[in-house]
Amino acid sequence: MVFLFIIEHTMLPIFGLVLIGFLLDRKFHIDVKTLSKFMFYLVIPSFIFTNVYETEFPPASVTMIAAMTVFMVFCFFLANLVSHWRRYDEGMIQSCRNALMFNNTGNLGVALIILVFSHAPFVVDGQTPYLAEAMVVQIIIFIVQSVSLNTLGLYQAGRGRLSAADTLRVMFRMPMIYFLAAALLVRSTGWNAEEFFFWPIMEMAGKSLLPVAMVSIGAQLSQTKIHWFDKDVWIISLLKMTVLPLFGLVMIYAANALMPGTFTAVSAMVFLIYCAIPTAVNTALFAIEFGNNADYATQIVMNTTALSAISLTFYIFIGHILFV
Repeated sequence: MVFLFIIEHTMLPIFGLVLIGFLLDRKFHIDVKTLSKFMFYLVIPSFIFTNVYETEFPPASVTMIAAMTVFMVFCFFLANLVSHWRRYDEGMIQSCRNALMFNNTGNLGVALIILVFSHAPFVVDGQTPYLAEAMVVQIIIFIVQSVSLNTLGLYQAGRGRLSAADTLRVMFRMPMIYFLAAALLVRSTGWNAEEFFFWPIMEMAGKSLLPVAMVSIGAQLSQTKIHWFDKDVWIISLLKMTVLPLFGLVMIYAANALMPGTFTAVSAMVFLIYCAIPTAVNTALFAIEFGNNADYATQIVMNTTALSAISLTFYIFIGHILFV
């Protein structure tokens, strides 16, 4: 039942948007670079500003941020091992790091958390008492991932084709960094951003992230010569769907053994789902923007998203057994 629900309500809409982008490009020959500029200069900055501004961080945020930092560092070194083994050049090394380090926590992650904690065994007398806690943890994960992806991930994508100095110059021309800083400034000063005329603009633009991103991926796939049995794509895909969730489980048990209560049943389930989520769509958008192995990055996003229909269902089931 969970498997079919994930397929119907999460995977099919996502792949439907990709198919639309694919068909639109076949018919009208879409300029993916133009879509990329639209994403970088309006949609992603708006998405970052509205989400950072609206999120309330509880005291437990520090623990979750620390756990995510450990997890991403592990992914970084795992990517280095794979890169050394496969003898990647600088561009492929950075693409490999982005593929392993950054997950699709925004749309897919939120949808899954709502799904999991709105159904048994997390429903009590028809109510969903655990959903609020789960969503707070998920929002923390999303914000940390979003900030990391749009700073470090952006740097790594550019570093594959540019020098460090040139990459930093390009980064600081991207509005998303300034929107992030502006959101933190507005929060700290207590200004009410929702009273200004630009708030509805950013709110509407931010909500278009998923459809525009997936249509862009579909258009890129249409222009890509797909290698279904690309060994490099499958290595990362299998690591993403097997090793990383298992490492997440080890982290949960190790943290609770060293400091009992670090992970509650709810936060453990949310963290496990985060570790099993497929590669972030933005990694492909960054690769397209910088011309850094765009085909490789796009295929990894699609591969891991397709495989996650099975793997996520499995890890949600495991989480029910271990934590509930």
